[in-house]
Amino acid sequence: MSTSEPLDSALAILKAAVIKLPLKKQDIFTKWIVKWSRYIDFEQSFIPAAVPHFKRGDILYVDFGFNVGHEYGGIHYAAALEHNNHKSNGNILVIPLTSLSAGKTAADVAPADLYLGGGVIPWTPTTETVAKPLQIRAISKMRIIKPLKKNDQRARLTPEHLDLIDNRIKQAIIKF
Repeated sequence: MSTSEPLDSALAILKAAVIKLPLKKQDIFTKWIVKWSRYIDFEQSFIPAAVPHFKRGDILYVDFGFNVGHEYGGIHYAAALEHNNHKSNGNILVIPLTSLSAGKTAADVAPADLYLGGGVIPWTPTTETVAKPLQIRAISKMRIIKPLKKNDQRARLTPEHLDLIDNRIKQAIIKF
């Protein structure tokens, strides 16, 4: 058996599964595979310390990728949750942020999610923001799209927003 046979077999299985998906999902997945391949190539030369230092509450623009089932995916804002993420750490713990759908109000937010209000993300000042506490996860800093340079515009959640997030995470994880 050649060394490429297991890979060829796995790719054939993957292709058969992807072909069964709706066309839109096939397109999204195919683009993700191309991006993921670039991540694999970039991983060898990635230097976490070259990424800006992030503090708790910093708002990041992140590619969560293509995920399974109801795991959060795609490109979205997120907020750093760690108090002081070390520059040499290649990962960072984040909470995804999303926008409230058109025509929806705070009363329509799912019980597991957390309504943060309008004007939270300065680049989208009229958008109302929702945090996804049950979707917190550690991501590679390679997934961060912005800010990546010292001069990139930065923003942070308020201490009040962070307190709300902390309380919702405690409610979801710790039995009171």
